[in-house]
Amino acid sequence: MSSFSVELDRVRLWRYAFEVCLWEKRKNKFGLPVDVLLDTGSFNTIIHKALVPKFGTMLKTTMMTSVGGYKGEASLCILDKINIGGHIIEKVVAIAVPFEGELKEHILLGANVTNNWELTLSRMKNKMEATEQLTDTGRKYPYRYCFDNKGRIMALQEMEQEP
Repeated sequence: MSSFSVELDRVRLWRYAFEVCLWEKRKNKFGLPVDVLLDTGSFNTIIHKALVPKFGTMLKTTMMTSVGGYKGEASLCILDKINIGGHIIEKVVAIAVPFEGELKEHILLGANVTNNWELTLSRMKNKMEATEQLTDTGRKYPYRYCFDNKGRIMALQEMEQEP
């Protein structure tokens, strides 16, 4: 069990936003901070398709999705590592979508990640505080799953070979 916290963005008080660092595989280190929106209504973590080559690996699996004005088929990918307030999570499945608009450089963090946490969001403290409580201890990478459009878990660990 591990506890961590991050400061929320004070500019966008209508959203739970904060910064994380993603692992840049070519440089073999964490890169500059990237804005993350904690999307409490999203099943899955979402990243712009153009960012995947820098931070992860595209998978062969696709699914239908709708986000950021985009509706259609999207590829699944694995983000190598995400550093959230000093807490590192690995092999995070995300949906790679070619969406448009102001969120193009952001990541939407969905329930496939946050369901592994005891989570508190506080505008009074301006913090997100979390404790990682992994229940699926039999898996090597507990963040390596996503949800289909009906909310059912798709376990990519069993569907895909290690990239």
